[in-house]
Amino acid sequence: MTVRKLTMSAAATTTVLLLCGAVLNGAAAAPAAAAGTTTITTTTTNSTTETAASATSPGAPATLAPPVSGTAAATLATPAQGGAPATATADPGLALSSYDPATGTAVLAPAATAPQAPSLRAEAPGAAAAAAAAVRPGQLIDSPPTPAAPHGALVAVTGVQPAADGTVAVTTRPATLPELLGATSTSLHSAVSPSAFQVQPRLGGVQVTTDLGPAGGQGSVSGSLGLSADATVPLPNGSSVTLSGSVSLTPAVDFSYQGGLGLIDPQQARIGFSLGAHADWRVSGSLAGATSARIPLATYSASPVVMVGPLPVVINLTFTLSADIAADGTVTLDAEQAYDGRWGVHSDYVKGPGWTTTTDPGTSTVTPLRLDLRGSASAKAGLLAEGSIALYDTIGVKASIEPYLRAAVSGSVVLDGAGSAPEVNGTAVLYGGLDINGALMAKLAILGTPVLSADLPFLAFHREWRLASVSTGPNPPRIVDWTPLSSGLADDNRSAHLKTRPDWDPYALKASCPDGSRLIGLSHGGDDGLCTDVTQADLWDAGRAYAVDHGGTYVTTDWAPGYAKAQCPAGSFVSGYSRNGRTMGVLCAKSATPPGASTRTLRFDDGDNRPAVAGGGDFAYGFAKGQCADDEFVAGVAYGQPWWQLWAARPYALLCQKLA
Repeated sequence: MTVRKLTMSAAATTTVLLLCGAVLNGAAAAPAAAAGTTTITTTTTNSTTETAASATSPGAPATLAPPVSGTAAATLATPAQGGAPATATADPGLALSSYDPATGTAVLAPAATAPQAPSLRAEAPGAAAAAAAAVRPGQLIDSPPTPAAPHGALVAVTGVQPAADGTVAVTTRPATLPELLGATSTSLHSAVSPSAFQVQPRLGGVQVTTDLGPAGGQGSVSGSLGLSADATVPLPNGSSVTLSGSVSLTPAVDFSYQGGLGLIDPQQARIGFSLGAHADWRVSGSLAGATSARIPLATYSASPVVMVGPLPVVINLTFTLSADIAADGTVTLDAEQAYDGRWGVHSDYVKGPGWTTTTDPGTSTVTPLRLDLRGSASAKAGLLAEGSIALYDTIGVKASIEPYLRAAVSGSVVLDGAGSAPEVNGTAVLYGGLDINGALMAKLAILGTPVLSADLPFLAFHREWRLASVSTGPNPPRIVDWTPLSSGLADDNRSAHLKTRPDWDPYALKASCPDGSRLIGLSHGGDDGLCTDVTQADLWDAGRAYAVDHGGTYVTTDWAPGYAKAQCPAGSFVSGYSRNGRTMGVLCAKSATPPGASTRTLRFDDGDNRPAVAGGGDFAYGFAKGQCADDEFVAGVAYGQPWWQLWAARPYALLCQKLA
């Protein structure tokens, strides 16, 4: 494991994350000082798999097969026995010409590109009949991608019906990698040739280029996938943004397997991918009102074939690049930067403990940049990378990563890129952030591991930290602070006071707002929240008094029938939340001023329930969210256990109460 540090000026750091060129990579960072330098520290793990072979697991080399034009022949093999891998039979030159995974029916026909195909055509029907006769029940069909099976196929033959024209109709069942590889151990970390990718532009004005580069042995590739853009995109509320510049991508795959003695499941396995990027990117435009948009730029897909000895294993890799733009006011933006970085994700299986999924945030470097930001708003921009990798079409991992910067400005900030200090007229607060989300895909039958009915989300990572706060002029307007929280991975305590106090809810995952802020929103499906000091700042009393409630001690009326509740006593507001299995708690801070008496119940279990103009942006993307109005605070949380997650408490409603 290595620890890398990136040091740059605070102004440069904040601006680089703001640009849509902040692609694919990021790092969790400690809070930075308001001036001077900011050090971002990232911890990365070598993504190259090194699986040791045991005495019962003979090693086999793994290489990426070169891309094949046309229809490649399938491999017919006798299943693994006694720990030995499957034995490939004499190649009859047959390929899947049709395949229905739902019923398991398929047709094998002579492959146009197989070496045997010319002789089959020349000597038909005798040679074709001989090839068809080679297909027998009990064999494995291991097919690379074909038009009939674009993700490849690994099946066992259960019935055979040859035809006079040399085709063979078969019935099949799904097969597993233990049936194919037995006790073999193998490992591969390799770049994927750009020529293997199909690229679909998703936006007018986007062009795709491919730099094949010199190709070396063992699947080594030095080329890259390129994307250039010059497009103006309309956004809600009459806003628009222009995206221009270029992105260069270098994808790679991780695969390893260590078989066991039986054919039930392996001892160890890994599947994952990494993605390097270089970007020269510019974002400019005018944003007005509540604006939130994800703009797909291009989708990339490839199905590289890993050869484990003579046996092919099909990997399917897909990723999409999207520009992510959000604002909650009126602001004009013109920003430019260069970016370099790499990130990766992999899912590991170990017999016994089962599956774990890990994201490697990687490292980032930047070159001089330029920024012109004017208006009165909080704006966020990033370039989101969403990727997935699977074996055939049955197992894999998907993940997204988005480093970003959020800038709250009232006035203007100008940085000319020449190394001089930024020119500030008014007030600006700059935040860096990193979001990582993903899940292990559900269908795990290909490895013989237990089959699940839904994706397994792995612990998401979300952090946002203040990088700089600058102001000029006699009385600059106050900048509203919106702070997203996430306690899905670990405690997310933003309260400087509570960090000096004993744990306010031991054994629970918890999050707390910055001192003086209050909780204003929660998500239903995750562990995400939103804090703010909008309308009224410094709400916590000078004595920093607080209490914690789990069981509804302070509930006086049943404001959410059917749900358990955690509620603050009169004169206090919720400034944090916790979850311990099927129980939720709230952190109650004593208010510096008496709150209003008006309350209401805000439900959000069936979808978003937020103000029409909701400050703070989408603080829990993909989950239903509840958010009180700007002149309210959260006084209580109603929770229960959804049918699909009976072990975890999830909020269903908020008790919103008026401020003073």
